[in-house]
Amino acid sequence: MTREDPHLVIFDWNGTVQDDLHHIYECGVQRIFREFGVPCPTVEQFRDEVSADFMNSFYWPHGIPKTATADDLNVIMKAGYDEKGTPPALFPDAVHVIRSLGRLGYLLAVSSAYARGKLDAAIERAGLQQAFLRADSDVRDKKESFTSLIDLAGVPAENVTVIGDSESDALGAAAIGALPIIVTRGYAPPERMEKLRPQVPRMVLVDTLTDALRLLRPVG
Repeated sequence: MTREDPHLVIFDWNGTVQDDLHHIYECGVQRIFREFGVPCPTVEQFRDEVSADFMNSFYWPHGIPKTATADDLNVIMKAGYDEKGTPPALFPDAVHVIRSLGRLGYLLAVSSAYARGKLDAAIERAGLQQAFLRADSDVRDKKESFTSLIDLAGVPAENVTVIGDSESDALGAAAIGALPIIVTRGYAPPERMEKLRPQVPRMVLVDTLTDALRLLRPVG
């Protein structure tokens, strides 16, 4: 590998680029549990337990009926978002970091569990439509998404960095031989991520996207 080779950075969205933990909890999680008449876990429980496979990791274990699907919950969440009337914001450094990496010569992509329409709208609001080779939405298998994005970019896995905030990002990156940089202000606190260290020894934990940017040198 040389610095002249193309390099790809794959971003997660929710909790990595978009600061939406409390927004989703307020508009979606609390509303869902009210709808089903089930006691709502705390925001700390939500942060510590939710994953890309959110039905299995969070909703069903806390009493949401297994007859309920992700689509059912998304309908309830949409009503909550519509009632609030304002979308979640990006982290203050997100646009600067994404544009800076583009200027440094990196190819960029997104791999997110976020629903298609919501992800497209968020990218458009941020003015980042031209920043990414592709933005994968509704992702349930990060390894599969990462592999497809790598094929599209035409880069070797050792030239790939995944910037995310959860186990699925770290494990997916490790599974394809990419470097995982995990931003710990998102959905998974550092204590939870450190439990993965034996499986993901190359994982780097940072506080912010700005910290991640400092780790990435110009390409070429």
